[in-house]
Amino acid sequence: MSSENQENQPNQVTSPKASSEKTSRHKPYRCRLCPQRFGFRSLREEHEKMHKDPELKCVLCSKLFRLKGNLKKHFQLHFLREDEFQKAWESYIDDENNANAKNNGPTSTQVDTKQVLKDLKKNRAADRRRSSIEPKPKKAKPNTAKESNSKSTRCCKLKDLRYGTSNRFCMAEECRIPPGAKYMCPKKEMDDEVQNYCLKCFEDADLDVNDWEEKENTNPALEEIDECGICKKLFHRVCELNIRSKSSFICKNCSPRRVFNMMRRVGTVNEDECAKFMARKLNEFILENNRQKKHKIPVTVVSFTKMKEVATSEMCPELDASDFIQKYSETVKFVYRAIYAYHMIDGIDVPFFSMFVTEYPSHAGQSWCTINYLDTVPYFESKGIKRGAMHGEIVLTYIDYMKSIGYENAHIWSNPPNQGDDFIFNIHPDYQTFLGQNGLNDWYIRILQKGKEDGIIQSYKTFEEKMKENVFKSMVDIPIFPDSLWSNVMKETNMETSNKNTFKKKMQANYKKHAVDNFWLKLNEPSGSEPAIPTLFPHPIMGDQETFMDKCAEMNLEFSTLRRAKFSSVSLIKLMYDADYF
Repeated sequence: MSSENQENQPNQVTSPKASSEKTSRHKPYRCRLCPQRFGFRSLREEHEKMHKDPELKCVLCSKLFRLKGNLKKHFQLHFLREDEFQKAWESYIDDENNANAKNNGPTSTQVDTKQVLKDLKKNRAADRRRSSIEPKPKKAKPNTAKESNSKSTRCCKLKDLRYGTSNRFCMAEECRIPPGAKYMCPKKEMDDEVQNYCLKCFEDADLDVNDWEEKENTNPALEEIDECGICKKLFHRVCELNIRSKSSFICKNCSPRRVFNMMRRVGTVNEDECAKFMARKLNEFILENNRQKKHKIPVTVVSFTKMKEVATSEMCPELDASDFIQKYSETVKFVYRAIYAYHMIDGIDVPFFSMFVTEYPSHAGQSWCTINYLDTVPYFESKGIKRGAMHGEIVLTYIDYMKSIGYENAHIWSNPPNQGDDFIFNIHPDYQTFLGQNGLNDWYIRILQKGKEDGIIQSYKTFEEKMKENVFKSMVDIPIFPDSLWSNVMKETNMETSNKNTFKKKMQANYKKHAVDNFWLKLNEPSGSEPAIPTLFPHPIMGDQETFMDKCAEMNLEFSTLRRAKFSSVSLIKLMYDADYF
């Protein structure tokens, strides 16, 4: 400020003493517990209550308040009509005034608040009967033998709250113990190995019945029911998408913003280039073929990667281990990738497709990618695009990405699950059907043919066709990968016999058995440079197939219904960003 402006300013009181006198003159009542001042004695008394323990109690829910104004605001929440609230509040004030009076006996002006509330309830019931909006139900005697979860919860009337279970593997070859079936298991664990027999196979086995006990393949766990911390009503944890502890639960009615603050979208988990490529290509495919153009980006793809190293001797038969080691060296290094595709349903990203793949930048002088596990749940909906076509497009989009970064070959094993088996997703819907061996082979042939027409695949051939071309002159010529079809077949056959001639004969039988259930792909001319190890984005749970399935089973995160799939999705999205959350 210039000197000229300072001269034109009126004289101002700036001394501390003068300022204090002005405050005391306008606010003469000082709090006896803090320096704050007030212009009226009543305001000081209200303020001093803030320094004391809450003494005002709501007669309806027993909640405590320090200030009468806050109690009044809370008290109003218990009433839908203004006249009811005013009448109840006046009766409460009268009760308080009479309680503060020094006379002990009731006076003619005293009002009973509880009685007023009873009268209000009677009036409400009478209004409902007259208007026939909500007739009062007849009282029924409680039946202690019948579960009442559906009656006590406010979210839905679901009665069956038991979680599901998957098939158990019978020790007999290619036999399953379906959910609900009885089976035999040893009374004592044997070398940490799970040994189960279905009742039929147990009869054929020569085992001592006294060492075994009968069980039923069911899951004893039930959906949890939580109480809202405000309205005290009961809700299914799955219905309310409550992934937190019971003590912090507040229902959607009492806290509508809880749903908006919840992590329901996958978002950008990492900067994986494969996921970005696939998401862009898949959404272009959807926009081109979908009749109902509602969402510009209806599908989200996430991917997690890590490096693995396996000894060559662990993936080949002992009889020819030296030849395989000479071909692949002592160890085999590869990229292990998990891929999840999500579709938004009711504002929640729900996974509908997943596969686990392995990538070998250099495998005996060639680059390979293989599909190890593939699983789906029927929650993708789009007018004009069938689920099978969408699933096939995801496979082709992944192969297209591998071609774009310089990969030359791919291998696919057509291995259909039995009804009730889970490859990745925990508990599939009962109504979901699975393709058999022939149906799955035909499905792969259709999508591979489309990939050839789209310029992604140069050629594809079955194992039988490769054998006719005399490409595999010896067993060592067959490319093998950890935990793949031919690696498993060779090792299992070697376990059956150590004689080379017998081993070769058994392998000839396996060649015929798996003649058309695995495909060898030659990709089109790579548009990228030499394949290299990509930037890795590991995840301790989502990035490992067995760990993912174990975690879902442990937490009962299942996909048997869309309702439970939404809850599982919200939980898994939280795990993506915080693996130690639960």
